[in-house]
Amino acid sequence: KNAQMSDICSRYAEENTREALSGSARILSTLLGNLAREDTPKFRRVNLQNAKIQQSVAARHAVAVLEAAGFESVEGGAAMESKLPGDQASARAAQLAAALDTALSACANASFALRLSLPHGGAGVRACAYADEGRTLLTGATDNLVRVWPSAPPLGGDPAPCAVLAAHESVRGTAGVQALLPLPGGEVASAGRDGKVCVWDASDTAGRGAVQPAPLAVLRGHGDGRGQEVSNKTN
Repeated sequence: KNAQMSDICSRYAEENTREALSGSARILSTLLGNLAREDTPKFRRVNLQNAKIQQSVAARHAVAVLEAAGFESVEGGAAMESKLPGDQASARAAQLAAALDTALSACANASFALRLSLPHGGAGVRACAYADEGRTLLTGATDNLVRVWPSAPPLGGDPAPCAVLAAHESVRGTAGVQALLPLPGGEVASAGRDGKVCVWDASDTAGRGAVQPAPLAVLRGHGDGRGQEVSNKTN
């Protein structure tokens, strides 16, 4: 089965042009990655009426990649759904995502290649920004943490963050750092689903600050009237 997955992904990577892969591969990776992380009805379904997804699956063997992940055509071809039982859907999507990354990293046509994955303990990354004049990379994740990494970590071994900035919290079932913004003085602002904007000292975002850094300032009031909920949901 693994050999079949690798073969499908290799054909997808090798038989498409760089232009086709530049848009298609990003969408496929996102679809597979979402289901690999979280098995929900939303991520089990691929809406083929969406313009970006239509363009992605138009690439050669793109549909075969999704089919190998367990997706099958439904609604007269208007969508694809994974009907694999139990946790098989997430496991299969994770296998395909890994096979796709491997195929793209070895393909001359790919506009990008996976060289290193920074671990976040299973949390999804929602924001990235450079700090310390480009010497560090900050990532904000769904576990409410901002991690500080060297901007060019060594490719060997297990990468570890220089620092972890913790000030955001879960509120009403929502969590995560949604945005990161470098400021003119070297500080970095982080915005979370908790309605807070935290401003971090430049030494902290360079990984040279305190062992347990605290933000310079916390701005509240975003979200609802009490500043306790930020959501992209619409009523």
